[in-house]
Amino acid sequence: MTKFAKAALCVLTLGVAAPAVAEPIDIANITCEGFASLDEQTKGALIMWMDGYTGGINEDSTFDLERLGVNAADADAACSADPTRSLLEVMTEVTSG
Repeated sequence: MTKFAKAALCVLTLGVAAPAVAEPIDIANITCEGFASLDEQTKGALIMWMDGYTGGINEDSTFDLERLGVNAADADAACSADPTRSLLEVMTEVTSG
């Protein structure tokens, strides 16, 4: 199971409680490397947020756990290849295909 899929599963099993983040996260500027340094609950919440955000961009209002897992695996591979990439760019790329 990829890091992204684990994070998404964490949110689903623990509930979508607000993670304890000391400071707001600027989604436009977080890199894959920055994402990797977050705690699991924050990662899960961020993945869920990004799924909704990219779904809005793609005019797709469905929630599909299987698709989320595939997108998470694709994002994990892209982030592993280049940890300096923007996480938002990676997620937008993998969800638009």
